[in-house]
Amino acid sequence: MLRRIARALGSLRWRLTLTYVALLAVLLGGLGAYSYFTLRASLISNRVAALQGDYNSARVVISRLATGAGIARGRRLCAVAPALVGRSVANVVAQTTGRSVDVVVYDTSLDVTASVPQDVPLPRLDAAVLQRVASTASRSAGSVINTASGDQLVVGFPIATGATACGVAQLSTSMTPIDNVLHDEVVLIGAGGAAALLIALVLGLLLTGRALRPLRRLTVTAQELAAGDLRARSRLVPRADEVGALTHSFDDMADRIEELFAAQRESEAQVRRFIADASHELRTPLTSLKGYIDVLRRGAGRDPETLEASLQAMSGEAERMRELVLDLLTLARIESRRELNLETVDLNTEVSQLLDEGVPGMPETVERHLAGPAINVRTDRGGLATIVRNLLVNACKHAPGAAQRWSTSVESARARLDVHDDGPGIAAADLPHVFERFYRGGRGRAREEGGSGLGLSIVQGLARSLGGDVAIWSAEGHGTTVSVYLPLA
Repeated sequence: MLRRIARALGSLRWRLTLTYVALLAVLLGGLGAYSYFTLRASLISNRVAALQGDYNSARVVISRLATGAGIARGRRLCAVAPALVGRSVANVVAQTTGRSVDVVVYDTSLDVTASVPQDVPLPRLDAAVLQRVASTASRSAGSVINTASGDQLVVGFPIATGATACGVAQLSTSMTPIDNVLHDEVVLIGAGGAAALLIALVLGLLLTGRALRPLRRLTVTAQELAAGDLRARSRLVPRADEVGALTHSFDDMADRIEELFAAQRESEAQVRRFIADASHELRTPLTSLKGYIDVLRRGAGRDPETLEASLQAMSGEAERMRELVLDLLTLARIESRRELNLETVDLNTEVSQLLDEGVPGMPETVERHLAGPAINVRTDRGGLATIVRNLLVNACKHAPGAAQRWSTSVESARARLDVHDDGPGIAAADLPHVFERFYRGGRGRAREEGGSGLGLSIVQGLARSLGGDVAIWSAEGHGTTVSVYLPLA
């Protein structure tokens, strides 16, 4: 149970909610403290104003004494009978307030001249405060003094007859009524704050739960992906917030993962097919070589003609193996994406030089329609030579003796090399597969012709690695055209 509680409290939902509630508690606490002290100051101010009203009643008595005796005698009254003035003030204030206010009267020397009630310890303002009240003839601020009977609110008022200061009247009253009001206020604030925090906690859990629901869905989807279901997606309604952006990025990542795994499976399948095809292709010449060796071992080598024929056949099979291995190495270099040595070359010049060198079995008619004066391409010179030779060998091998037409042009910011032969063409069923490795279709592409089935695959791989592409058009009885596209310099 404790683990469950700890795990729940450690969740993002609870952490966000508790953080929100804690901030709200701090704000409510600050607001409550401000309300408490503001109310306390207001209550004290009101009580001080009430004490001021009580004291004003005593000032009427002092004024009458001064008026009846005259101003001059009023001055002597403060000097001769300070006790009379003190008792008058104390009794009037006590009677006016129903003895709810304690009064202490000081003369100008800050000696006590009268107090109500008597013989009871009463709070006393600081001497400096009393002296300031007597000298400035202004009321003191309300002070809260702690006594044995509780806190007392104490205020000092100046006593004067005319312009003559007679002393200070200290009025004090219990803080209990104010404390009771403040206590009720604290209870209300506390109860209201607790209720508000509880409501905020519940609503916060609901709102954060709803806001984090997409994240829970993403978690489930991630677990499904980890379990091997690469088609799992969040399938959440698009949102324009951070969670929506995260969901979109997650689904994009899942799409990429599925594509990468699909590409990896396809690559592995291609590797398996490649190994199987290569093994099959190598097995045929090896079998032939082994057969001729066995024939020679049985004594056929004693016949010069038979020996010569066997050696010639073995040489042909060895040459086929060599060409096949070289083609396989070329394909391996293309797939490894080795760094190409790109340079600017003239396509017309390169094609002309390679056609001049020629290959075995070239026909008598090889037309050249090279767009002049020059077509500069950005390419690897060795790769371009391999492309041209493979196209030339392919045309000579599968359309022996047929006329060829080589042409260059510029099309859509790319250089184009077209090779057309007037051979038998390619069947429609075979045409989509001519770029596949080891593919041989009809009679014209039979193994007996000596082809490995890798020529056009190499041409396509090199063209694409150089930033171009290759296409083929053919129809039975109408020849074949292969077009290679390369980027201009």
